[in-house]
Amino acid sequence: MPLKHRKLITEGIQQPLELVKFHNAAPFTRRLMAGKALNNNSQKHIAVHEIRDKLPAEIRNNSVPHAHNCDEWNLILSFDHLLFRIMLEDEVYEVEAPASIYIPKGLVHSANVIEGQGFYIAILDCVDYEKSLVEMNPPILP
Repeated sequence: MPLKHRKLITEGIQQPLELVKFHNAAPFTRRLMAGKALNNNSQKHIAVHEIRDKLPAEIRNNSVPHAHNCDEWNLILSFDHLLFRIMLEDEVYEVEAPASIYIPKGLVHSANVIEGQGFYIAILDCVDYEKSLVEMNPPILP
């Protein structure tokens, strides 16, 4: 008997964070769950970052300010405690889990863990992360 709905299930793939433009290496487990590399039918780019290790101060700035040509939602969920530094244009917030952040298209942003353990989930309303990036003027270097 054919499995007609099997195509609706996509296995995630693990990726090093430093392979993602505007991000640097960090001891996260990053899993791409939807996007161009997995399934064009999803029309979303979804990545789940699992944070379990204490991060030394020198690698807490793993996200460089950038913008997308599509809306983005971030979810911050913790096992016990998880605190992020969220930059939205020229404003900086400390955001503790559980929380969500809506980032409208074109808004320059970054998200960096301060402390704790849990999950940071990025959902972009586009299928291709690389094509979603907005040219910065002046450019912000990764």
